[in-house]
Amino acid sequence: MTRLRIKLNRLRTLLWREFIELRRDQFTLRIIILIPVLQLTLMAYAITTDFDHLPLCVLDRARTQETRQFVSDIAATGYFSITPLSDADEVSAFFGQEHCRAALLIPADFSELIANHKEVRLGLLLDAADTTLATSAEGFLTAIARTFYTHTRLERTPLTARNLRPEATGVVTPIRRVLFNPTLSGTAYTLPGLLGMICLFLTVFITAIALVRERETGTLEQLLVTPVTSTEVVLGKILPFGMVAMGAVMACIAAGWLLFDLVPVGSTVLLLAVTPIFLLIGLAQGLLISGLARSSVDAVERSVLTMVPQMMLSDYIFPLAQMGQPFRTIGELFPLTHYIRVTRGIYLKGQGFVELWPEIAILCVFLALLITGASRAIKKQG
Repeated sequence: MTRLRIKLNRLRTLLWREFIELRRDQFTLRIIILIPVLQLTLMAYAITTDFDHLPLCVLDRARTQETRQFVSDIAATGYFSITPLSDADEVSAFFGQEHCRAALLIPADFSELIANHKEVRLGLLLDAADTTLATSAEGFLTAIARTFYTHTRLERTPLTARNLRPEATGVVTPIRRVLFNPTLSGTAYTLPGLLGMICLFLTVFITAIALVRERETGTLEQLLVTPVTSTEVVLGKILPFGMVAMGAVMACIAAGWLLFDLVPVGSTVLLLAVTPIFLLIGLAQGLLISGLARSSVDAVERSVLTMVPQMMLSDYIFPLAQMGQPFRTIGELFPLTHYIRVTRGIYLKGQGFVELWPEIAILCVFLALLITGASRAIKKQG
């Protein structure tokens, strides 16, 4: 009994010591609290199967009172932002510029079909580069159309027991055409995003502790007293890592082709030209983290804190278009968001530099800012 009491006292002392250390390490304490709260907030609020104001192009060939009411009902749900079309030839241009993610084609005999209690076939074009969004948009539009058909029928005919039977409700059949990912393959949607996440993990975690180790071993001070500038130190550290990471990315592209028969529809050369920019962004981000960290453990914790929001708000797993406006704005502040748009644009849509140059320009701005920030962090270390 006495021996057990001694062991419990030792354990209590050790526990008390660790609590004191944890209280002193405020950053680790914040990580322990913030990460679960952040995940809970994002999973419960930002990440949802609903969406709002999804760009929807509508070609109304009937132009009747019923079709105008139908389009008005779609807009009233708040799920879609309507862009009217005057000709079917405009659809391709709108999809190419991402001004719409779905297109609804209303037939010229829409009103007559409802009046005669016949089947209505709606043309539906879906941007399946985002499979989740395409499936959700089809479901919402089909449900809205069927509800409108039923209500219109009941308004035109007397309300009787026969009219309320299931066979009395109208049949609405969407004639679906899927663009960019005809099979709605989840792999085709996931792999380009996974390419971005692999790049980010390889670069940020590789370099996150690099500068800290230099500082802990005392070699950073020796390096900074030489004639080299802080920017040269940054480039000297990230370029070798970048070449190794580029080799890993090329291996992933080859594995996607061999294992999943998934090759870029667009230019592989453009993909390989943009990827080094994103790799340098990740490497500079890792060096910036290591320049602000006090220890290797601190650097890893800061890396985790920056990686979790990027993973959830970058269009990697959860469609950014289905999140609330504040979270969509935050997602635009992450380089990963723009790189994934480039990879999916090349892999699924066959887009080239003309369509993707805004995203590439944003990546270049991020690269300049992060290299400048990493250089200043290293300079302060000296």
